[in-house]
Amino acid sequence: MGLSELVGRLAIPMETKEFLELHLNGNSIGDEGVRTLISGLSSRKGKLALLDIGNNSITAKGAFHVAEFVKRTKSLVLLNLYMNDIGDEGAEKIADSLKQNRTIKTLDLGGNNIHGEGISKVAQALKDNDTITTLEISYNPIGPEGAEALSEVLKFHGNVKNLKLGWCKIGPKGAEFIAETLKYNTTISVLDLRGNGLRDEGATCLARSLKVVNEALTSLDLGFNEIRDPGAFAIAQALKANGDIAVTSLNLANNFLTKFGQSALTDARDHVHEMCEREVCISY
Repeated sequence: MGLSELVGRLAIPMETKEFLELHLNGNSIGDEGVRTLISGLSSRKGKLALLDIGNNSITAKGAFHVAEFVKRTKSLVLLNLYMNDIGDEGAEKIADSLKQNRTIKTLDLGGNNIHGEGISKVAQALKDNDTITTLEISYNPIGPEGAEALSEVLKFHGNVKNLKLGWCKIGPKGAEFIAETLKYNTTISVLDLRGNGLRDEGATCLARSLKVVNEALTSLDLGFNEIRDPGAFAIAQALKANGDIAVTSLNLANNFLTKFGQSALTDARDHVHEMCEREVCISY
């Protein structure tokens, strides 16, 4: 089915109670295509719950049309813009639209060439937004500046439960900002920090936060972070020190751990099981 035919079908009247999922991932519709699509969606009476337009060569120009739709929709729950190229300008447009939207729960902006400036705008939009619970930002070079902007907001604001920051070039300094947030945040349950070059310094910062009582965080992914035994030792000590730790899944796969670091983590896992009667799944 071509885009024009799809838009034509969208214009057909439907029952107002019907919710539609629209999956258009990987169709290279581009900015003009997304303009046509949004025009069709705006003219229909049916309710759209899911819009997947990932991997479609959409730039900031196309993001403008998506943002205008986000402002008006009263039914959209999931918006996927994964692997486009909206950049900081497009991220700002989406962020502005979120200030007027209270239906979107899952927002995927992964792989969009968004830097610290763009993610700062998204972070500000989260300050007064309790609806978004899943935020995917992976594969964007937000750097430590972007991590700081997000951390400052999520420390006390928002309702994000699933935060994906894999391959965002945040480095040890970015991990320090995230770690500080974890000391205060009460909503983040799943945190993905894979591939950020955290190294032992970043792992140690996060370990300090794990020593603080956090009843929310249950899953922490630190894979592909160049972490060696000292970082593993710090995390193992944190697991032992906090009897109320809620973490049940910890991924340290594809790092540089020797048998000594692995042994420390295994001992910590066994300690938690013995003292707290809880299972912690640790991958390395």
